[in-house]
Amino acid sequence: MVNGIAPGRLTAQGPWVTVAGRTPWRGALRRHLAWLMVAKFVALVLLWALFFSPAHRGAVDSLAAGQHLAVAAPAGPHD
Repeated sequence: MVNGIAPGRLTAQGPWVTVAGRTPWRGALRRHLAWLMVAKFVALVLLWALFFSPAHRGAVDSLAAGQHLAVAAPAGPHD
């Protein structure tokens, strides 16, 4: 025993420690992190809705893609 503390046993002393041995900043940190996760999720959903949702996708067929890429359409069997 050193200074009344058994080896391998940690004790926290001071006015910032609650009865259960947890410090109050842990709860505040958890709330803060939870709000950050909610904000990130909302931002991702908003970005998806603005840029990647099916409403922003156009139909692309092979002829339109070929014209866009300046590639001549291959001759089909009926041409």
